[in-house]
Amino acid sequence: MTTVLEKPLAIVPARGGSKRFPRKNVALLGGKPLIAWTVEAAVASGVFDQVWVSSDDAEICAAGEAAGGVSLARPAELAADNATVAQVCTAVARDFAARNQPYHAVYVLLPTSPLRKAASIRAAWDVYCSREADALVSVSPLAHPPEWALTIANGWVKPMDAAGYDTPRPQLVPKYRADGAHTIVSLKHLLATGSLIGPRTASIITPAGEAVDVDTPEDLAWAEFLLSRQG
Repeated sequence: MTTVLEKPLAIVPARGGSKRFPRKNVALLGGKPLIAWTVEAAVASGVFDQVWVSSDDAEICAAGEAAGGVSLARPAELAADNATVAQVCTAVARDFAARNQPYHAVYVLLPTSPLRKAASIRAAWDVYCSREADALVSVSPLAHPPEWALTIANGWVKPMDAAGYDTPRPQLVPKYRADGAHTIVSLKHLLATGSLIGPRTASIITPAGEAVDVDTPEDLAWAEFLLSRQG
């Protein structure tokens, strides 16, 4: 008999082939591998029965396990540059379902958001559970309104949005970006669409101190600075 597991399936997708920042997921932050921060927060949240680290890289898997996670070998085709997080999560979810371990929701925790807190994971899960949603994503305010964006063609600058370009910020509707700290999706929606977002997607706003997204060495230095201020 198949029993749907009540706790969400926690996936930390962390491939080894980062091009912009080689060995990013095991780069040291505060003396610990980057991935350890995410795994430790997920374990401490108490939201999950296991925290699964999906990777093609032995060093990343070892770092994830040392932090309390369980490694999950990723096939080569899902470790390529063009493989998406949604594809990885869909494959993992299908694999668990095939083993009669279907979760009703998948919680994606990118290791590039190392400053998220366990309390924020619990809060995001509570919001998701309180809504009849396809998914939930965490968001951060855009630093600059997109209405102020410019393009350059043939050496000439042109507003992308001529009507909105001269509009003062207080008159513009606030805009946000998905920051990668929290993504939750129902298993039904993920398997049906292969997407981590849907028509009914709830949101939470990530606290400013947790919203750092490490994609470059400069981002890691900024995370180190923020971490030093917390201490």
